[in-house]
Amino acid sequence: MSKIKLLYDASIVQRLDFDYTYRSGIFFVAYNLLVELIKNENFDLKLYCDLQFKYFLEETIKKHEEFKNCKIITYSKYDKIIKYLTKLKYENKKDKRFLIFRPLIKMSLNIFLKLAQHENISPSMFDEFDVYLSPKDAAPDFIQNNNKIKKCIVLHDIIPLKAENHTNIKIDWFDKLVKSLNKNDTYFANSEYTKQDFLNYFEFLSPEQFTILPLSTGHPYKPESQEKVSMIKKKYNIPANKKYIFSLCTLEPRKNIPFAVKNFVEFIKKHNIDNLVYALGGNYKSKLDEILQKLSPDYNKYKDKILYLGYVDDNDMSALYSGAELFLFPSLYEGFGIPPLEAMQCGCPVITSNVTSLPEVVADAGIQINPKSDEELIAALEKLYFNPDIRQNYKIKGLERVKLFSYKKCVDIIFETIKMNKNK
Repeated sequence: MSKIKLLYDASIVQRLDFDYTYRSGIFFVAYNLLVELIKNENFDLKLYCDLQFKYFLEETIKKHEEFKNCKIITYSKYDKIIKYLTKLKYENKKDKRFLIFRPLIKMSLNIFLKLAQHENISPSMFDEFDVYLSPKDAAPDFIQNNNKIKKCIVLHDIIPLKAENHTNIKIDWFDKLVKSLNKNDTYFANSEYTKQDFLNYFEFLSPEQFTILPLSTGHPYKPESQEKVSMIKKKYNIPANKKYIFSLCTLEPRKNIPFAVKNFVEFIKKHNIDNLVYALGGNYKSKLDEILQKLSPDYNKYKDKILYLGYVDDNDMSALYSGAELFLFPSLYEGFGIPPLEAMQCGCPVITSNVTSLPEVVADAGIQINPKSDEELIAALEKLYFNPDIRQNYKIKGLERVKLFSYKKCVDIIFETIKMNKNK
């Protein structure tokens, strides 16, 4: 079989050199899929990128060895002008002396982006490609209108459609994705739960359009030495003589962090525990303080046991997971749930929710609880904290469980699915 000519939407990969606070779970999926697609000899790969990000993606490709043979396809006559204005805007932002010109540069860039958006691009420009694959966004119109190219989109979740688990902020890329869904394209879901969510919300879709991808972690996490753990505890001001529970997430309501902290306080109060603290990765101290003072009458008495680590560097994650007594992730909704997988990859026992996709990720390699039950969470904390043998058992199970998830496996599945659909 000849190689599959694949056009991959790498727009979000340009965030690779940005501050890590801009890199979401979807970014890591897009990046890791691209890295594995480059290695896979079944694909003749080229990159698509939204014009507003093309300058940054080209700079990223130049800097990183793994992308050295990648080529971005050009599709607009305004391409060079847009790249130049984007570069000018970026350099102008860094050079404070010329900020007066920024509005003019920004206005000019927006004009050319609008012109490109309304440009009459011939679909035949892309006839060389067999497949368009996007790890996030809907296919652009000129790809969607090309009947010769098969369209494949990775679907992550429908959080913006579930008001009880979302802030209801309008998300443009998701709105465009929803409007683009149709009964002809191929969809890769990150879990069986995500697949069912989309099928339930969009009745015109069929199960045959979906294939599940066993996503993995964003980085090659691993168990770290006690020496490395001690260094990281010192860096993040975790007392050397204290054990700690670890959580990593935002204060978004669906992440359920106030529930976790409230029950941690109840747990240490119930058993009069003094050698345990709760380390929270994420920059949300002031807001969480306010919530917990209303939620837990004893919070102020025990607030010194709650450590706010702020944003955690990617390179420190393995050690933070490795040193923790357990990782607590009581989320109310996840399309996949990468953090529990990261923890298991480091040999850290996991307590997580028994809802949405999380049982698919953790299975019996962690303790699953009702994320609204105080009693179940406290019982799970007791089980792991007071039983070293049980913690060790979950550590072993977790390390075995993570072997089922890899981006190489994802790309192999993508290839087999495309090959099967190509022959239809």
